[in-house]
Amino acid sequence: MICGEYAVLSGATAFVLPTKAGQSLSVDTQLEFDVPHIEWTSYDKEGNIWFQARLLLPYLIVEYSSDQSVAIQLVRFLTNAKVLNPHFLSDNLAYKVETRLEFGVDEGLGSSSTLTNNIAQWAGVNPFSLHFNSFKGSGFDVAVAMKGKPLLYTMNGNHPVVDVVKWQKGFTDKLYFVHLNVKQNSREQIASSRPVLNTAQLAQVTRISRLLTVNEDYFEFCLLLELAENEIAQALGRNSIKHDLFPDFQGTIKSLGAWGGDYVLATGNDTVEYFTSKGYHRIVPFKDMILE
Repeated sequence: MICGEYAVLSGATAFVLPTKAGQSLSVDTQLEFDVPHIEWTSYDKEGNIWFQARLLLPYLIVEYSSDQSVAIQLVRFLTNAKVLNPHFLSDNLAYKVETRLEFGVDEGLGSSSTLTNNIAQWAGVNPFSLHFNSFKGSGFDVAVAMKGKPLLYTMNGNHPVVDVVKWQKGFTDKLYFVHLNVKQNSREQIASSRPVLNTAQLAQVTRISRLLTVNEDYFEFCLLLELAENEIAQALGRNSIKHDLFPDFQGTIKSLGAWGGDYVLATGNDTVEYFTSKGYHRIVPFKDMILE
């Protein structure tokens, strides 16, 4: 999310770009089995197993898991999918399910949202319905996982407004995504840090999101990012990331998603050299991060 973090939860329009990296899900029916079950294996981008579980059907009882918290979240997804489609997983079969991440588990690029979309496709249910039954987040990441295009996204109860936009600018070679070496839990951030924005602030965030989609000037783009950052900083009652961590950076830094972790968008003089000197080595050029 380039603009609209936190504010989107209160009705502001967010500007969102899709990432190249995603997550796949494959499902095979096992021909020989003892009892109906799901054998679930999740692989990271290096091909290593980062999560395994065996769930007994039809009640999704966790017989085994390598991580109880992840297993609980998985059962929540599948249970809600069954509520939306009672025929899902009701055929007394055994399944072998594999997921494969194309990004690091700790990168904050949407492991939950891409999984939501994939499970919804498997279950034959609406991805937004599955999301809103499972989480309190805005659902913007589910929308971008579904569309794979730049979006203007506005919550509207459980029926969000999703507008696909064209976004191809001549200055993207100056933009970098810098990982702050901290993984943020978006759900915890929503619960603990959700600010209250007034009508004027929400209108301003919406205005900035829409201007970002049509603006063609690099310096105006940077100014719009700074305006958006200041609006959310004021609403949160916090300093900006640049103020607290990078006050000597000669350029613009925009927080993305939950503040304080995952990636920021940075653009300025000697961006790569600056952040490398500060000990931040996951610096991804725009063209390598964003699906165009």
